Amino acid sequence: MLFKRKPKINEKKIKELIWKLETMYTDKEVEQLSKMFHPDHRDISFLNHFSLIMNFQIYDVISEILNLEVLDMHEGEASFTYTRKHMYTCINEEDENGTNPNNISSYYVQLKVEDKKIWIIKYARYSELFLDLKGKILPAEQAVVPPGAVYFDNMKRFIEIIQLEHFKPATYLTYTDSEFIGYYPEEERYSYRTSEKLTFDYFQKMEADSIEEHTNAYIEGNILEYSNILMQEQNYSIFESKFKGSSGLQHELILSIIAQDGFFMVRFLKSRNAPIEKALRQRLIEQMKIATTTLDVSI
Repeated sequence: MLFKRKPKINEKKIKELIWKLETMYTDKEVEQLSKMFHPDHRDISFLNHFSLIMNFQIYDVISEILNLEVLDMHEGEASFTYTRKHMYTCINEEDENGTNPNNISSYYVQLKVEDKKIWIIKYARYSELFLDLKGKILPAEQAVVPPGAVYFDNMKRFIEIIQLEHFKPATYLTYTDSEFIGYYPEEERYSYRTSEKLTFDYFQKMEADSIEEHTNAYIEGNILEYSNILMQEQNYSIFESKFKGSSGLQHELILSIIAQDGFFMVRFLKSRNAPIEKALRQRLIEQMKIATTTLDVSI
């Protein structure tokens, strides 16, 4: 009698699993695709049966894996990220209307060995870049802002003031009453852990009763090596903090603004055990000051 050995996770196994996952997707093997995920972790939007079937009835898909980065790996479990490019072609030419779901998406994935099999237990997209018909990334914020975004126009006035030339839109997240856009260094556009990032958050309302309370709650509620309130008025505050993260020292500048149309937070984070360069720090502070004085932020 033959006994099946318990598999061990290694980089080769991870590459094989991702290749199999993408192949099952492009071959439209819905049931086989689902079976790669742990039975307790199949209730995710990626595996929505109706969406997959509708998509596969309309399009043929070509997949290209662009990047793979192992974050943590042991024999029985692993976490990694990968980026893949999907190009869609209508099966029936008469369905072509000049639009398509072409995209480059990046995923955070967790694996676990159980019952002598390697299972996917987490599959979360953290970035999606929209492409044109030729497969090129759309310009500026068109690359990330999804059709269903509601609050991008609210954030746009801050984005136009607080900018860094070498940063590109990399991710956009939507929630019930908030939205988020992130700008990363161009060479780190697919990265899960970046050396720097500039982010804009919109919230329908601020949980605290005042900017002062909000700022103090942030400072007191986090384990910080250093904090300093640079400016604080009734409707806004600019403060900086330093704290320890998985990659060493983290240095962050934060602008918080309460306005007629909501609550906003603009953050610049420098990671990987390095402070924000002096000239860049001063430039960001000046931009944040402009954002508070040239825009109507009255309640």
